[in-house]
This record gives sequence, C-alpha cells and structure tokens, in this order.
Amino acid sequence: MTARGDQTRNHLLDVAEQMFGERGVNGVSLREIRLASGARNTAAIQFHFGDREGLVHALTARHMPRIAELQQELYDSMVREGREDDARSLVEVLVRPVADYLRQGPSARAWVKIMGDLGAAPELEAGDMALIAPEPALRASRRLYERLAETVPADVAVERMVVLAQFAVHLCADRARLEDAPGERRAHAPTDLFIENLIDMVNGALFAPVAPRDALRAR
Repeated sequence: MTARGDQTRNHLLDVAEQMFGERGVNGVSLREIRLASGARNTAAIQFHFGDREGLVHALTARHMPRIAELQQELYDSMVREGREDDARSLVEVLVRPVADYLRQGPSARAWVKIMGDLGAAPELEAGDMALIAPEPALRASRRLYERLAETVPADVAVERMVVLAQFAVHLCADRARLEDAPGERRAHAPTDLFIENLIDMVNGALFAPVAPRDALRAR
C-alpha cells in the first residue's frame, strides 16, 4: 500500500473510532464515516476494510496490542514479586490496563467506549471475550478462575468472571464519556481513586459469599 493509501486508511480509522465511540458501533453508517472523513472515493471503506466488521477488527488491531503491553508489564511485575496467587493482584492485571488506557487521550478513550459497546452485546460469551484478550489477561483469568472455584461453584465462578469483566469495561467506558463531555456532568473521583476503587469493587464482588442453592431455588 502507498504512503497515501496508509494515510487514508489511518484517517478513516480515526474518524470511525470517534464516531463509533460517540454513537455506538451499530449507530453509525459506513457512508457517514466516509463523508465525515472527506474521502471522495465512495468505495474507500470497502477497499481498506471490507465492511463494518473489518473496520472493527482494524480498530482492535490498533488498540489491543497497546493494552496488552500494559497488561504484560503488570503481569511480569506481579510474577517477579511473587503475587501470582494474590486475588487482588490478578484482578488488577485484568482491570487496570483498560482503566489506565483512558489517560492516553481521545483516541484511547474512544476505543474504551467502543469496548463497552461491544461488551454489551447480548450474544457475547466467555469464548468471544477470550478471542481478543491479550495473553497475560488469559493467564491471569485462568489463575483467578482457579482461585475463585475454590470458594464458589464452578458455574457461579464463570458467571461472575464474565459479568464483572463486562462491568469493569462498562464503567471505564462511562468514565471516558464523562471525561469527553463538555463541562462537568457531575463530580467524579480523581483517576487514581477511580482505578483503585474499581479494582477493589471487582475483587470484592468476585469473592462475595454465595447464597445456599436451596435458598435460591425457593425464590
């Protein structure tokens, strides 16, 4: 691809991530993205990405390696310090990178909003999440599941991990929207406090006591 072609492709991605972040992946037409980008070629998006799914895959390839680097650093530090069996440290590997990514500017915040939108899809399952999860996240998830399954039934452990992964990304996406909103919608905690509190909430919810199954059936 020529330098001009690369420039066009990257500009289309810049426009798409901002529009997807603002209105949702299914809330923007490919034509709107092309017009907003100023591309004169009516087939520009199809040429570079094929379709909407290809555009999302290209955005995933743009952002997830950066998040993976943050996760790898956290994971390596955790192992060096002998904390790989510490539940909160494992949760931190999963939660902090996406929350920290918010600090990297409008493009990163747009991607976190898109992650929240994609994560809210009703058809999403654990296997779908694993397909885009960086390797350190998968290793931390497996160990965290082993720890969790020691204290709660296996089906509860899976359900909690999926729901709380979606919860964490959703809250980060909400935080991104607040930071990008004009003026102040409402007071919110400083970023460092937001991140530490989010890690604590996910850790606490994961290991919360489970009601007896007889009591659940009675309801």
